[in-house]
Amino acid sequence: MEYTAADVKKLREETGATFADCKNALTEAKSWDDAVKYLEARRDKKAEKMVTAGRETKEGGVFSYVHHNNRVGVLIELNCNTDFVARGEGFRNLASELALQIVGVAPKYVSYEDVPADVLDAARQKFAEDPSMERVPEARKAEVLEGKLKKQLGEQVLLMQPWIKDESQTVGDLVRKMIAETGENIVVRRFSRFALGEE
Repeated sequence: MEYTAADVKKLREETGATFADCKNALTEAKSWDDAVKYLEARRDKKAEKMVTAGRETKEGGVFSYVHHNNRVGVLIELNCNTDFVARGEGFRNLASELALQIVGVAPKYVSYEDVPADVLDAARQKFAEDPSMERVPEARKAEVLEGKLKKQLGEQVLLMQPWIKDESQTVGDLVRKMIAETGENIVVRRFSRFALGEE
């Protein structure tokens, strides 16, 4: 694909990728969308590598947000590998975005793995008794059931929720993007949401 320096700059602003990566993406891709997809795939691969590296995430911080009417607030613990990243503006902005998401959408769990077994079992039982499941071939029932579970419970899982500022990406995508940018694993350890008058 033919490109100019302005195209590289625009792609950098849009994706947050390095100059060299943007240049390579534009060289390899047949279209602008292909270049963006190439960079997203590269970012996701890099983020996955950081997550599976097994390095401890004991740095970070506890961040808070209280809505202007003082009726709802959030405390969130966000961890990373080094205090250098923890002090960075990008990390703090991520914590802010996550707190706003929690205030606005009220998730119950950080990740799908945090959903208690009894909640999963109750939802699984409900879907298994659904008459529409009778039409599903026996070989695909487990797969369909798991898909329905993730769709329903995903609304209560922070990392699976669509991001309130851009529903084309999930909150998990937002975290993975920051992992790729910093080169460190970032973990949402826990959060608490407080709403006036709620138990």
